[in-house]
Amino acid sequence: MHEISSPTRGVPKIGLGKEFVWRHRWLPRAAAAASWLLFLTAFFWQRSEPLVLVSAATALLCSYAWGYSDRAFRLFFSPALTQFKREQYRDVWDSLAATRELATVSACGEREETGVRSSVESCVRNLRELARITAQDEVLEIGCGVGRVGRELATHSKSWTGCDVSARMLAYAEERLKGTENTRLVRLRRGGLREFKAGSFDVVFATNMLCHLDEIDRWRYVEEAFRVLRPGGRLSIDNVDLESDAGWKMFTNDALSFGEMERPPYMPRYSTAAEFLSYASRAGFGGVTAHKRSPLVFVIARKD
Repeated sequence: MHEISSPTRGVPKIGLGKEFVWRHRWLPRAAAAASWLLFLTAFFWQRSEPLVLVSAATALLCSYAWGYSDRAFRLFFSPALTQFKREQYRDVWDSLAATRELATVSACGEREETGVRSSVESCVRNLRELARITAQDEVLEIGCGVGRVGRELATHSKSWTGCDVSARMLAYAEERLKGTENTRLVRLRRGGLREFKAGSFDVVFATNMLCHLDEIDRWRYVEEAFRVLRPGGRLSIDNVDLESDAGWKMFTNDALSFGEMERPPYMPRYSTAAEFLSYASRAGFGGVTAHKRSPLVFVIARKD
């Protein structure tokens, strides 16, 4: 595997306190269990009213911590980040990758490696079926995150290149991709694909990524994809489909959750087939088609 040059240069290290707390997520549960045991012991054997009251209060407090521990960890490690603007993608996603576990949660909702691998099965299947990726294709993934897709897709292609603006995400991707021989990671210094020469790839795709970008930046990557593709190359882009029942439910749930609150910069923005079809056709692609696989909409295009 081609290594990234200085992937974490200039990126602050996570504090030891946060690292300790994250690695010992069982502590709230252990404290809750111990406090309830203390309460039961005091109630049934000691019959000491002050001890019962203190034990009960401790048990309730720890039970609250138990019940909300996952939410608390997410808030602790995934703050609102409202100090960043949405287009500050590098700062936002470096912050969401403060630890390896948080990076994978931010990328796909899974903490453990087994969950990460199982979460990508349908994604790889969709890419192979719709973009028709073969063992002869050199593939570029835009916004590869922790290499969730790349590790699996590399076995079905000639080579897989993953690019991202987040140095922390790429550092974790590098760990996950150790032992692979046909993968490469590239850090994007800014939006677009300036790091790649024209006509470098057979397939370019972005999955579970464009939802985090503004529309202008979505268009920019589609336009750049046309440049870096070879003649006959294919583009695949997807997002949650606002026109599907499942996508609309996700949208309205977000509307209820956030209301008039300031939205975090990483909050997903959904799409319609018409939006993606317009990007691809106006970038110069031919054979542009939309495919709906709820809750997602895919647009596949070809560079003639």
